[in-house]
Amino acid sequence: MTLGGLLDRDLIQPVKRFATSNPLDAAAIATMPVPIVGDIAGVLADANMYATRPEERTFLNAGMSLAGLLPFVPSAFAIQQAKKYGGDPRSLRNPATISEQNIGYGGDISTTKTKPIDEMSYTFEETPGGLLAPQKMTPEQMFGSGRNVQLPLVGDRTRAGGVVTKIDGKDVNVSAQGGYQFGQSRAQMDDQSVWASEGSIPKMIQNTIDEAGREADEVFLTYSAMGARSDAVSHHMADSLMDQVKVSKISKKSKKVFDEDYRKLVPDWPGIDSPKAQEFLDSTTQGKRGAFSNLMSAKKYTDMGFPDIATTRLAITDPKLLFAPTGESGQFIGRGRPGAEIDENPSYIHKTYDKTIKGDYVGELEQTVPRQIMFPEFYRQRRAADAPVGADDRSFGMGSPTVQKLDQEWLDGVMKYYDDLSAGRYD
Repeated sequence: MTLGGLLDRDLIQPVKRFATSNPLDAAAIATMPVPIVGDIAGVLADANMYATRPEERTFLNAGMSLAGLLPFVPSAFAIQQAKKYGGDPRSLRNPATISEQNIGYGGDISTTKTKPIDEMSYTFEETPGGLLAPQKMTPEQMFGSGRNVQLPLVGDRTRAGGVVTKIDGKDVNVSAQGGYQFGQSRAQMDDQSVWASEGSIPKMIQNTIDEAGREADEVFLTYSAMGARSDAVSHHMADSLMDQVKVSKISKKSKKVFDEDYRKLVPDWPGIDSPKAQEFLDSTTQGKRGAFSNLMSAKKYTDMGFPDIATTRLAITDPKLLFAPTGESGQFIGRGRPGAEIDENPSYIHKTYDKTIKGDYVGELEQTVPRQIMFPEFYRQRRAADAPVGADDRSFGMGSPTVQKLDQEWLDGVMKYYDDLSAGRYD
């Protein structure tokens, strides 16, 4: 196929379809990067919306339209299009356009960042053969027979397949286990494990796989990203911080202040210089480990010479997820096994999570999808129950996972998102 034919098929056609049916809106999108011109086009698009959809003539929308007169503020039409999916419109972003200067919803690596990301340094050494080769997958393949379903795997953004050996010039030795690529690591190769967690969560997920598998042809397990600071409870963060503390010039007085403050939260903390400190962090609960990481992230301790939390988080975060909005989904897709037993004694042990779920690595989407479009049934149920939008993310990661049917309606929604993304709606 010629380059022109490829462009016409894969890039131009979605734009043609949208522009033909929505000429004013297409003009608004095309001119958004141009101050004044884009704003005028946005106002025209809003005027068209109000003329053709009287129900949108509200004071709130009028206010958003006026705000749209300011350069780079999206029009009311763009906001309404995002809100119709049922979730927070801030999370409907094109990940490819998000940078450190405009990180977007849920993607900031630290509240106490001391320097730009390009001035932070770390070394990550990949382990040869540590990860299965990535396999691309399409929404059409997930749809399959029309009788498939998917469950979300909600996880942090830690990387896998190697070792972090330096952070901010300090020698460390932190095994990177993931994260979303856990199901591509030795865990999959050695134990056929697809996901790891602790407590009752693995059994809850497996029970849902079992139930869904009674009617579905296939049960897919699709990764969905937690917020950028969700790694606070992981061994990746605690190990990285402790390794740096050991080689940092921190006064005994400063260490004493940290120990006293941490003991107010965790009374059984042995002390940062104790030979039992690492053992404590390895074996304690996620809550106590998270309290350790979050406390040390305070500027008060950075000023005392403790490790820089933002640089540490950069080192342990998978680069593909650095600026991803919360809920970005499809970086990993596994296949669940109805009737499988939870592995409580895997040979490949994740230091943070002690139990694993059996399954198979299937692939990853070439273009990730926001959570509210990937799992619309969850948001449909939330809005029907009049649940607050602000609590959606927390609710999504708690409790029994919602089963999403991969039917024609789901496929149409994902493909429309792809078309809108190509048309520049979410830039």
